Amino acid sequence: AGMPGDGSTRAATRRLSVWVLAMLCLVLPTCLPDWPPPGVDDDVVQDDDVSGDDDDSTADDDATCDDDSATPPLDWVPLTGATFDMGSYDGNGSEQPYHPVTVADLEILRTEVTLEQYTACEAEGACSPPPGENGQCNWGRPGRELHPVNCVVWEQAVEFCLWAGGRLPSEAEWEYAARGQGLEVTYPWGEEPATCYHAVMDATGTGGDGCGQAGTDVVCSHSPDGDTAQGLCDMAGNVFEWVQDLHHDNYEGAPTDGTAWE
Repeated sequence: AGMPGDGSTRAATRRLSVWVLAMLCLVLPTCLPDWPPPGVDDDVVQDDDVSGDDDDSTADDDATCDDDSATPPLDWVPLTGATFDMGSYDGNGSEQPYHPVTVADLEILRTEVTLEQYTACEAEGACSPPPGENGQCNWGRPGRELHPVNCVVWEQAVEFCLWAGGRLPSEAEWEYAARGQGLEVTYPWGEEPATCYHAVMDATGTGGDGCGQAGTDVVCSHSPDGDTAQGLCDMAGNVFEWVQDLHHDNYEGAPTDGTAWE
């Protein structure tokens, strides 16, 4: 399955994200607030048909966008869609060719999914527990409730998205969000070189991994310095984030409409 981002931001994220394993980044497209998310059976959450109900038994489910049912609450950030240049001129081959992509309006979670949020999904039987046997896995570790849930596989990311009323973002949507709505930036916060003020990262020469912390950190612990202009945090650093796309060696033949390349 795809890894997060592309272009210079993608390369920067790979350099900064030490505690990689797996993570979730969810998107609820064009739900502002009266439009239900696609790809979700309305018998589970709500309507999966953006133009109307997908069956006759839920006649009113187009009327609301219920993202408040999850406990603890999820913080959705609206992004205005646009056309941007995805990829990199000078990155590695998997980030080329640089190409225009049009992304629609969407909402995306402000934070990486926390252990507390994923635990709520697991308690309702909608998510399966991560393996948790690795020493860097947060599952089952007291005091990590506000850290990102890691060690999850792609299928578990999908499970959480469905429970939350959304879906995984496409790789293009992820990069668009990580680059502050498609800006020409090296990092989510801009051009300032990455430091421990910006991201949970392996800072060479500081005397320890993770800027002195051997593992993940609380989500948004480096805000606002490391945030995008729209307030998304940890788009570089902390953990990798799953996207919908399969992995491809380059962008030859990639979709240009912001959809996942599967």
